[in-house]
Amino acid sequence: MAETNLLISIRSCYDQLTRLEKKVADYVLQHPQEVVKMTINELSNSCGVGDTTVFRFCRSMNVGGYQDFKLALALSSNVNDMLDSKGEFNLAQSQDLHELAQQVSGVFTDAVNETLSSLDYDAISRTVEAILNARSVHLFGFGNSGVSALMMQNRMMRILPNIFYTSDVHMQLTSAATMQADSVAIIFCNSGITKDSIRIAQMTHEAGAFTVFITKFMQTPAAPYADVLLCSGATEGPIQGGSISGVASQMYIVMLLYSELFRRMETRAQENKIKAAHAIAERKL
Repeated sequence: MAETNLLISIRSCYDQLTRLEKKVADYVLQHPQEVVKMTINELSNSCGVGDTTVFRFCRSMNVGGYQDFKLALALSSNVNDMLDSKGEFNLAQSQDLHELAQQVSGVFTDAVNETLSSLDYDAISRTVEAILNARSVHLFGFGNSGVSALMMQNRMMRILPNIFYTSDVHMQLTSAATMQADSVAIIFCNSGITKDSIRIAQMTHEAGAFTVFITKFMQTPAAPYADVLLCSGATEGPIQGGSISGVASQMYIVMLLYSELFRRMETRAQENKIKAAHAIAERKL
């Protein structure tokens, strides 16, 4: 399929599709750029069919699954059109370093502004309250979302002694499986459809832990397991996975949580930060 234009394949196979599959095909042919950034639930709702129909349609197109379908769709179209207006492909086409610097700055600014515009202040407040009352706080994430989780640990441990993160996937799954009810789980997953992230959310929810899921796609399959969904605000296509805009939006959420925690902890946060600063200062010349 990677060597075949998917849009052409859809048209050539159209008459062999079922009535419901044709509804999916019609929508994909009319809105290829939008479909590339949709979850399977969003596409099925837009077509007026069930998720299973979309899966059957993907099999009819000889692709391994929905994510493979979206990648094939992106590769079958103009790649630049599949990306945000300031995606990495567009940055690579900058005329000079000064123009590139302005565009990179715009990527970060747009990501933060998009996150701010969709911010749920009550969800932020509930998350902070849960962290303050938790026995332990466990962070989860893979790929660039794992980088955000690590950055959150590095920031938060200056004022909190009970925040934990490990990059190893087996250790993350083990941590989720042994979670306690008086703990908080914070899961970074920009796409909202990473299997391990969804499984972790399910396990921490079943353990009774307060579960926070940070994602762009609020219709993520992890939603039923989350006490709080935080919208990170950065849309990515299948070719854009791990984009700087996704990290920027997640780090904005991290800094907002940190700042609100610091404000509520008052002198205790200040005292802990001073202790951490002294410990680090002893390592410097």
